[in-house]
Amino acid sequence: MSMETKSNLLNYISHLMHNDDALQKFIIDPITTSEKEHGLTKAERSVLRRTVSGLSNNSLNGYSIQRNLDSYRRSLRLLQNVLVNTGHKMVMDNTETPEGHYKFSVQVFFPLHINKTNSNFTCQTNEYVKNNFGNPYAAYGSVYTATLDKPNPTIEEVMDASGISYEKGGNPRDRNVFVSGFNIYDFTVSADLSNECYDLHKNPNANYVFWFYSVNGKANPQNSGQVGESFRTKTLNPNDTVFWQLIAPDASYGFHPCAPNEGNTYAEELKKNNQK
Repeated sequence: MSMETKSNLLNYISHLMHNDDALQKFIIDPITTSEKEHGLTKAERSVLRRTVSGLSNNSLNGYSIQRNLDSYRRSLRLLQNVLVNTGHKMVMDNTETPEGHYKFSVQVFFPLHINKTNSNFTCQTNEYVKNNFGNPYAAYGSVYTATLDKPNPTIEEVMDASGISYEKGGNPRDRNVFVSGFNIYDFTVSADLSNECYDLHKNPNANYVFWFYSVNGKANPQNSGQVGESFRTKTLNPNDTVFWQLIAPDASYGFHPCAPNEGNTYAEELKKNNQK
């Protein structure tokens, strides 16, 4: 699956997210590779260079000359997140909305190199997706927008109003409905949470990818450290953007448990609430 936008910077970030040789080349010679070969402006190249070389990361030594490529990509992902979320808000700024109506948007990130025969990711790991299909954030689909006459719709309501093509799993009569797949062209990219491999009682160390949402680039907002809320019941605020990606949000992606410790008031409150 290819991905192109009208932004040379976003296209180049996508390229760096999955191409080891290109990332190594940018680290060594950022001006030639980004400006002359990929059409970035001097300002875009400067911001990208500073982002990759200067932001905090998970390497043992954040100031080392040579970092693991995944560490560089975590920095790239931060910039990608900011740019895409800002772009959505700029689109909303320039969209006319009738009085009493509110704007929302949806976008889905996909792994690269998928097709009709290899698009079922049920019970697959982050490593499987990364090693066989490129970085799971490297490609993303079209922007879908929706205008509703209520300020706090659910994610499901926004998605249904936007026209994005997706499939649901779970019991339609209860609240624990999940997204099992998104339709691209003539096939579905799926991950079925109803499979027993996702049962944490039977498999407490399960770390398999599923369709995971974030709001404005923040995962599980207002609910950190607890079980996620179904997209059927999670409500949004005006101008929110919902992003979906096919990942297992484990510690390697920055989703560390909010463990209680001295001085961590928020975690202590979570512990008390969970014990009630």
